Amino acid sequence: MAVYVNNISIDSGTNFYRDFYLDDVNGNSLDLTGYTGKSEVRKHSESVGAATTFSLTFVDRLNGRIRLSLSDQQSRKVKPGRYCYDIMFSQSNPSGNTPVWTTLEANNPGSYRGYTNSSWSSFMNTYAYSRVPQSGNLSADSDPYGVKQDSYQVFFPYNGVYQIDAAADNVGSVTINGTTFNAAALNATNVGVGTISLNRGDHTVALSQQNADNGLGSFDANPVGLAVSITYVGGTGYGKKSIVIEGNVLVSPDITPQCIRTNYTYKFGFISNDSQTVTSSGQLQSSTVDEISLSQIDDYGVVILGYADRCGAIPNTVSFIQNNITTLEQYLANGGVIWFRGEHGTSCAPSADQNAALAALGTNIRVRGASHVPSTTTNISGSTVLPATLNHDATNGLDGGIALYESSSNGFITIAYQKIGNGVVFVNADVNGDFTSPSDELYDGIRDLVTAAEYTPTVTTTHYDPNP
Repeated sequence: MAVYVNNISIDSGTNFYRDFYLDDVNGNSLDLTGYTGKSEVRKHSESVGAATTFSLTFVDRLNGRIRLSLSDQQSRKVKPGRYCYDIMFSQSNPSGNTPVWTTLEANNPGSYRGYTNSSWSSFMNTYAYSRVPQSGNLSADSDPYGVKQDSYQVFFPYNGVYQIDAAADNVGSVTINGTTFNAAALNATNVGVGTISLNRGDHTVALSQQNADNGLGSFDANPVGLAVSITYVGGTGYGKKSIVIEGNVLVSPDITPQCIRTNYTYKFGFISNDSQTVTSSGQLQSSTVDEISLSQIDDYGVVILGYADRCGAIPNTVSFIQNNITTLEQYLANGGVIWFRGEHGTSCAPSADQNAALAALGTNIRVRGASHVPSTTTNISGSTVLPATLNHDATNGLDGGIALYESSSNGFITIAYQKIGNGVVFVNADVNGDFTSPSDELYDGIRDLVTAAEYTPTVTTTHYDPNP
């Protein structure tokens, strides 16, 4: 068990957060993948009942960055005085986590999903897709009984072991990094076909499926499908490690009036990088977003970073955030909003760049590396200031933060936010539709996130991890 000691001070009645960067004995960042944690403040270490409980956020698991925070309402309830606190982390087997990828996301041209069959297992009926049309005669396809191959670039978010579940009607396989897993039968109840150890990053998932000719020519009489689910199941030695951070807390009365800025000269400003632009010289001009420099951010209520009008990598945006984080954090401390506008994966926008930018901004919100095309996403936050619905083109799914919008047709979170100090990081994953030229209503809704109490969304999708 590793023990870290750190003392902190809090002004009662103010927003508080403190980031910790954990290293191992060799000075390398401690990988917190698979850890859970809890932190409580007590008058004495033996006290029964906590004076308050910190919100614990894993900002960047791979690099050992975590955050403790209290809202102004929470810190106001703690009387001035001396306290002690600790943080206990435990590493557990996350085998029940949401899959990192399934064939529900097999959406290359010529892929078909949604068919079910009474002879198929529930796994097949949930995840199966085919490379031939799923209705009518099989002869609608030029080669209905040939081997069909397909591949996808998938972002694997952790170093460690991944479980491969697969089933097929009639024959199918999954290949990752040269290792092939043959699919189970169409009605199998055990579809676990193997595990593979992978490093965090993009890997190619190659799929193969083939139908057998049974003499019946219709798809219903001779269906074909391949179902795949890939789930992270952890590293080695889980369940036995723990980490503790402990120290003293000094809670002082707030003697300095704290003003959160709410009035700005302008609304939306975009800081250009990586050839992304909102002007007429770009591919997607905005009528409500100004292109600005870093020196102008204090004039804008919402400052946009990330994507604006095109696909591609954004390494300069990542380095810009990293090199100017002090200025950006001061803007947030004054009550500003940073809107990180992402894009869909994997063919358009690399997940690694987007997630590196989000980690640098100090949020645990992450993109999934997926592409979802349904156009309407619904406000599930409880906010009556944000628009009831928003429209997009192809968008990523999000994990982390506080969910704001959910796409009912595919069950993914598409917009989320997180309070940082007195400000907010707001994240969506598309530049088209209602996001190219955001409305005054959207501006008012985003700015409301700064001053309103934290919203409690009604999330229905299972494709969401609030603390990835």
